[in-house]
Amino acid sequence: MNKMIIFGEGKYAEQAYYYFTNDSPHEVVAFTADEAYIQKTDLFGLPIIPFEKIEAQYPPNEYKMFVALGYQNMNKLRASKYEAAREKGYELVSYISSKACNYGGVEFGDNCFILDNAVIQPCSKIGSNVYIWSGNHVGHHASVGDHCYIAGQAVISGSTSIGPYCFVGVNATIGHEIIVGEESLIGAGAVITKDVSPKSVHIVESTPKLRLPSDKFLLMTKMK
Repeated sequence: MNKMIIFGEGKYAEQAYYYFTNDSPHEVVAFTADEAYIQKTDLFGLPIIPFEKIEAQYPPNEYKMFVALGYQNMNKLRASKYEAAREKGYELVSYISSKACNYGGVEFGDNCFILDNAVIQPCSKIGSNVYIWSGNHVGHHASVGDHCYIAGQAVISGSTSIGPYCFVGVNATIGHEIIVGEESLIGAGAVITKDVSPKSVHIVESTPKLRLPSDKFLLMTKMK
């Protein structure tokens, strides 16, 4: 098994630990984070080592790394740590769920996180440092640029292009042959049918709250 380190000590790092441990050829042996942000000494019984000192204990010629961070600042925080790890000489590994569907043998970049029940159709392209959560659909001949985050149950239709540093929210739908410019934010439940210019924000308003409390609403429903 390849021995690896996870960058991060929060919720993303915890998820990455379970996926890599239970469904990959990699063995997680330690965690790392910037020394100023380390809140504890260990996680899952494994040490958390300051990133500034990581190569002294876990040299890059013997260990690989995965950067497990979210979409803060339009994925730029994760991208900066991705670059920092590469500069130290670490090979960044990807996690591709054994339960994801990739019949076309689509190649992924490094430091990708592709979860269960994601459908990656043939002739599509996935860049580096891309997170694609559970239940997503990436259509044929579509492309997802570097440093993107695709939340669960989103649909990216065929021949669509997602630029780098984008965020696509839960249950969003992006139509056929759409171009989404870099650093765009597509909110949960949004439906995109036209090209999106860079740094655009598309958000669907929340369902309005009814005046009745839940118990009275259910009572009225039963009465009907």
